[in-house]
Amino acid sequence: MADEAEDDLELIPRSVRDKLDRVGIKLHLRDWQKLTMAERCGLVDQPCDSTEEVDRYRQGLEDLIRRRTGSSPEYLPPQA
Repeated sequence: MADEAEDDLELIPRSVRDKLDRVGIKLHLRDWQKLTMAERCGLVDQPCDSTEEVDRYRQGLEDLIRRRTGSSPEYLPPQA
């Protein structure tokens, strides 16, 4: 069962891609795969709807990206 869960999180799930759009951060697959399984699960499970949740998700994701990749996040261009 654990292997199945890991297989499901090898690629960025749709739910996380939607959250990435919401917070305005581009996360490359190679960077996603540098995250631990617990970090990936956290990004899947963490709420990202209210303004406060979006801010918290963005900050946590920025910190994770810096810690795991050693570089700053790439931001999406603002949508019109």
